[in-house]
Amino acid sequence: MKVKIDGKVYDTTKAERIATYDDGLPRMDLDYIREGLYKQDGVLFLAGESGARGRYAKNEETGGKIGGEGGYILSLEEAKEWVELTQGKDASNAILLLDGFAII
Repeated sequence: MKVKIDGKVYDTTKAERIATYDDGLPRMDLDYIREGLYKQDGVLFLAGESGARGRYAKNEETGGKIGGEGGYILSLEEAKEWVELTQGKDASNAILLLDGFAII
């Protein structure tokens, strides 16, 4: 997925994937969310998709919201908070990747 954030294009196929999250809800659910935390050129970003009540929802022309996709830049602190909230027992591995350590 390619997302344009602040005029720059970030590509999840070229970026380093730190962690992913899927809430397990079906795509047609208003609350579903699937996203990943990535690092590209030293910048941390989230990229994903959600239902109409999620962070990636878009405004519909007739009013209301529809599901959508997009991305957000994160600070290191925000990225660590996201990891702690979404990764459960795998959080320590993702924190190591954020801190620049390779997991072998």
